[in-house]
Amino acid sequence: MNLAEFEKLRSSQPVFMLYFYNLTCGVCHTLWPQVENLIQEKFPRIQLFRVHAEESRELAGQLQMLSVPGILLFMNQKESFRGNGMISLQELESRIARPYNLLFGS
Repeated sequence: MNLAEFEKLRSSQPVFMLYFYNLTCGVCHTLWPQVENLIQEKFPRIQLFRVHAEESRELAGQLQMLSVPGILLFMNQKESFRGNGMISLQELESRIARPYNLLFGS
């Protein structure tokens, strides 16, 4: 994903999440299916995008995603959550739940 694609996404999608990863990051590969499952089961209106950090260096730099795994959640064109490194699924779920429920109802 490049910067132009990101800006188009931000202007057209009310809610989306970017998951930055690297091919050599073991934590990234372990966490991804868990994050994907969490979003599908609990927050189905969030569009989830997996972004290869090395291939998207300009975007990662602009968004200040300097370590992987990195998670960015955007709601109504604004950053709503940011997580870098290992994050527990419980923390991720609790950080998403409140703004998600405010936007979409419980």
